[in-house]
Amino acid sequence: MSRRGEVSARDAAGRWWLLSVYDDGWCATPVAVPTPAETRRRVRSLISWLALVIGLFAAAVAAGFVLPGADWLPWVLLAASLGTLVAGVGRAVRRRARERTPDFPSSAGHAAAVPDADRVARDAVRSVSVTRDGHEDVVMVVLQRKGRSVGYRSPDRTLGRLFAAWPPA
Repeated sequence: MSRRGEVSARDAAGRWWLLSVYDDGWCATPVAVPTPAETRRRVRSLISWLALVIGLFAAAVAAGFVLPGADWLPWVLLAASLGTLVAGVGRAVRRRARERTPDFPSSAGHAAAVPDADRVARDAVRSVSVTRDGHEDVVMVVLQRKGRSVGYRSPDRTLGRLFAAWPPA
């Protein structure tokens, strides 16, 4: 068994979930959607890192023209610019690695390892209905053999592709 894919979707209550779909079922894990304030903070951080790198690079070029006697200074500023660029990229890679979902062999393994994951086994599903709501959202409604129906809505068309092989309505 293996993971078929992941897609973010929201339920009827407006909460966002990360659906990890496997051959034996799927797990829904709650995800924190960035607020506009968090997005602005990230954009400001990116712009400040880029401004620092470009500023150090421009200072290295200017020092080469303005201070021709100090031929070591442009190289130091260029090294500082490249060091800042590497530090910024490293920071972004570490943040992405923390946010990434680890690979699990099955939905049962995923549900056992992640405390807030809700698992739905494939054999517990009676039917899956995937429709489009307008030109933006894909809507999926899952009828379970025992229990309630579950619905998700996502702007990502991957939702429909991941559940295309499941029992139709």
